[in-house]
Amino acid sequence: MSNVDQWPTHYDPKVVEQKWQNLWLTREFYERVFRFKEDSDKPSFVIDTPPPFTSGELHMGHAYWVTIIDTTARFRRLAGYNVLHPQGWDTQGLPTELKVQYKLGVPKEKRELFLQKCREWTEEMISKMKEGMVRLGYRPEWERFEYRTYESNYRRAVQRSLLEMFGKGLLKNKEGPVYWCPKCETALAQSEVGYKEEEGVLAYVKFPLEGGGNITIATTRPELIPAVQAIVVHPSDPRYTNVVGRTAIAPIFNRKVKVIADEAVDKDFGTGAVMVCSFGDPQDIRWILKYGLGITQVVDDKGRMINTGQLDGMRVRDAKKKMLELLKGGNYLERTEQIRHNVISHTERSDCGAPVEFLIKEQIYVEVLPYKQLLLEKIKEMNFKPARMAYYLEEWIKGLEWDWNISRQRLYGTPIPFWRCERGHLVPAREEDLPVDPAKDSPPVELCPTCGAKLRPITDVADVWVDSSITALFIAGYFDNPKRFSKTFPTSLREQGTDIIRTWLFYSFFRSIVLTGKIPFQDVLVNGQVLGPDGTRMSKSKGNTVSPLDRIDEYGADPLRLTLLETAIGDDFPFKWEKVKTYRLFLQKLWNAARLASTAPKVNERPIQLHLIDRWILNEHKSMVKRVVEAYNEYNYNLVVKEIYHFFWEILADEYLELIKYRLSSGDPSCSYTLLRILRDVLVLLHPVAPHVTEEIYSRLYSEEISVMLLGLPRVEDIEDDKESLEIGRNLTKATSAIRTAKIRNRLAMNAPVKVKLLGSKEFLNKIDPVMEDLTKTLRITELLREEAPEIGAEIVN
Repeated sequence: MSNVDQWPTHYDPKVVEQKWQNLWLTREFYERVFRFKEDSDKPSFVIDTPPPFTSGELHMGHAYWVTIIDTTARFRRLAGYNVLHPQGWDTQGLPTELKVQYKLGVPKEKRELFLQKCREWTEEMISKMKEGMVRLGYRPEWERFEYRTYESNYRRAVQRSLLEMFGKGLLKNKEGPVYWCPKCETALAQSEVGYKEEEGVLAYVKFPLEGGGNITIATTRPELIPAVQAIVVHPSDPRYTNVVGRTAIAPIFNRKVKVIADEAVDKDFGTGAVMVCSFGDPQDIRWILKYGLGITQVVDDKGRMINTGQLDGMRVRDAKKKMLELLKGGNYLERTEQIRHNVISHTERSDCGAPVEFLIKEQIYVEVLPYKQLLLEKIKEMNFKPARMAYYLEEWIKGLEWDWNISRQRLYGTPIPFWRCERGHLVPAREEDLPVDPAKDSPPVELCPTCGAKLRPITDVADVWVDSSITALFIAGYFDNPKRFSKTFPTSLREQGTDIIRTWLFYSFFRSIVLTGKIPFQDVLVNGQVLGPDGTRMSKSKGNTVSPLDRIDEYGADPLRLTLLETAIGDDFPFKWEKVKTYRLFLQKLWNAARLASTAPKVNERPIQLHLIDRWILNEHKSMVKRVVEAYNEYNYNLVVKEIYHFFWEILADEYLELIKYRLSSGDPSCSYTLLRILRDVLVLLHPVAPHVTEEIYSRLYSEEISVMLLGLPRVEDIEDDKESLEIGRNLTKATSAIRTAKIRNRLAMNAPVKVKLLGSKEFLNKIDPVMEDLTKTLRITELLREEAPEIGAEIVN
């Protein structure tokens, strides 16, 4: 047992946390604590952890999910599971390419040098992020289950998954309209685009009608008039009853188009008459396909105008201004309005944010739409936390309109393992040759097996979500370890944020269903967003971003983790360092209690006779343990924090420790046993949330094992339910509270000797009789008078 003189008075998180972070990375800790054992008889608990994009910056959102996952893994080890806690890195994609291309100045035309620099940049970013994650107390199985999506073994798995999907008839090579980012010069998936509110111009343009008259449309894209294919109005709009079926003439370009009626038109927007172009937005595509309209492409890969004559070569923004001038000069422009409107943009997984165009391209697609109903049924097999998050996945699936375009016209990504013949047939690589790069590797055959035509390589790389959507399959061993896969799939838990429900969650879910027929995970835990101190989403432009490492040396990782976990999973919350400071004080109080406990004699056996107050606190403790374990099992970490904080601070520290100090100093075995047992259990329950301080205190006070995680969860079955001691103990705390309040009211120190009159009901006063000695010694009461009264209270008697 430690002596109190060996304990520093103040808990120093920087020293203690770095000590334990280093110890957790040692071979002994890895083998005994953190290693997933393939041949273990324990039930497996497998966490499908987010592989963060390697930006190099560890933001508060990272810190949040890192804390949730690390807490989960530590608790499940305590609960007796064989935990597989991997950590991957989403290493490929546009942000890195753009950094190498523009920040390092390496042109993508120098393909091999460019890819080498991308990998070097990636490793530099990983190093920075990993250092920060370790500083937060995060301890995945770096040794065997750390992966990078650019590495050959992971690429092999990605490519094999595509070959399997091709074998099931899911991959198609086809030409059609795609989301296209002119800035990044690549196609995008539906999940990579979103809407950005921007300032714009709504132009009211007159289209002459054959036979006389005009029809006026309102558009934010006047530069697309040369690609107009029809004018659409609502069938019940009385303004256009006599216009449907007539021919309109596009101004400036004299294209003749029909006026048609369709119920999808919003009668209240603009004039109620809509210009259908190829292509302005997804609704244009729907109408063109529905009515078999023509296609005229007027924007090229770089966002410049083509096939328009006098607008050719202009950027879209410049062409818009020029078109308005032409319309005004030809007397076709009635008026313009300045508006704020939503512009479809490249919003996901990039630093781009540029407006998206719709171009006709030959691309590789994965068929998703035929599986919508199956996916909606399979959702019910997964348990969502919170339950409402299932709705967002369901709504995304219901709203899907396009299959998944997986082709990306970039370099730093997993090569799509196919060749394409001149007639559009796909020829897959051989599985034994994986990973392959068709841009430089030879095809498996010289000519197309289907038609005998020549082959050309597909030089596109796969969408990054093609990579990251196999994480659950990869860590469970689907591609290389059937024995592990049989024990670990479906994985136990997917943890992620609300912002990637439609991407990582959906694609992982979809690919697991089509490849294995099984759901990929049993539980889906979706956390909310960490907001800035002002309550809005963190943004560099707003100046409200907070780094988790800003003040971690001052306050420590454990208080930061407690702060991040005090909000219910799924809810957004503002982050404030003031709250971290509160939990720093909480851990100092825990440290103080442990220092006090170090003065108690070690009692190995439970005393035959326990003091009444010790029986009371053990019953309070038993109830707390059950509530906390239940909260852990349900991922209600906010309740874990709340319950432990309340029990330790308000019951154990403020009441029980004060009541036993006089007995502790005399070596009473009853309070020594009780205090050391309860404190040990508190350390175990608090460990997943605050791992550093609990390891340090445990090593000083107990040291039966090298880590708290080897202890198992507290057992409280031996604590007899004792309603009498509970009632007496709770009445005692009411009495001490009343007397302390009276001392404060009379401006007396807590250790000042006083004569007190205690007020309360007869029943209340009788209940504290058995603990009168404890009450008087704790509060330095020289004489205690009692008087019946309707409410509990106390008075200082002069």
